[in-house]
Amino acid sequence: MAAFLNKGYYPTGDGHHLYWERHGTPGSEPIFFLHGGPGGRCTPHHLEFFDLRCFDIIVFDQRGCGRSHPLGELQHNNTGLSIEDIDALRRHFGFDKISLLGVSWGSWLAIQYQQRYPEAVLKTTLVSVFVPFSANVSAYDKTLSEGLSEITNGSSGNSARGIYQILSHGCEVQQRQAAIHWLRAILQLNGQSMGLRALEDFVNEEAVRAIRMELHYHVNRYFFTSLDESLSLDANTLVIQGIRDTFGMSSVRWLRQRQNIHCRLLHAGHNAFDLPILKAVQQSLKRESDR
Repeated sequence: MAAFLNKGYYPTGDGHHLYWERHGTPGSEPIFFLHGGPGGRCTPHHLEFFDLRCFDIIVFDQRGCGRSHPLGELQHNNTGLSIEDIDALRRHFGFDKISLLGVSWGSWLAIQYQQRYPEAVLKTTLVSVFVPFSANVSAYDKTLSEGLSEITNGSSGNSARGIYQILSHGCEVQQRQAAIHWLRAILQLNGQSMGLRALEDFVNEEAVRAIRMELHYHVNRYFFTSLDESLSLDANTLVIQGIRDTFGMSSVRWLRQRQNIHCRLLHAGHNAFDLPILKAVQQSLKRESDR
């Protein structure tokens, strides 16, 4: 079975260098994997979605994320530029058309790419969807702020914006503590937990920068504009969504208000590696590649 093919960096021309890897089988269906976040990164774990014999797979770390550099850079970092990065990489690899697999935040990037470059898209698979429309972001922000208030007992840093300010301007100790508070709130929101010692071990400089990146997008409401209200998805789009994912389900309802969408709803949460979601993605991609 073919696997790893190559890796490298792509210079965007405005100070960012995107880390990419190519896996799978050259000449087969080209597909781009778009990771979650904002502030996430690609890992070998993400290759579990694919049959490497059937796809020519490009994974890359988005601007300021993971192994791309400068790590955590917020300048020239927004949704629109991330969409242009996808197309620049498509042209860099010489693909006329690409399929897209977007997970969580990556699902919104896939939707946005499809709007801007419909002629370059073969198929789109959206997993654990997140659409940053105003009401969804406000509800997400409210839920997180309530969790932060419980964790911090109402002290400073009891809101997403407060955490962002600390991560941007606080000292190293303050930044680490704020990052721990944010992670605890996120885990609580997803019905998960992690021991304090494990959290302290996890929160290093890279984690602080990743969380600051996430909050950079959050406080800017993910750069959602009025033009996004009237989007449409093409017929070769499949949504795979866990019904226990509150904000994912509200995203699905928002999409359904605009058009009929092909959607598979599963008994799962937001985590795309929950077994029902993982299997559904694998089966979906296999069926598509066999057409």
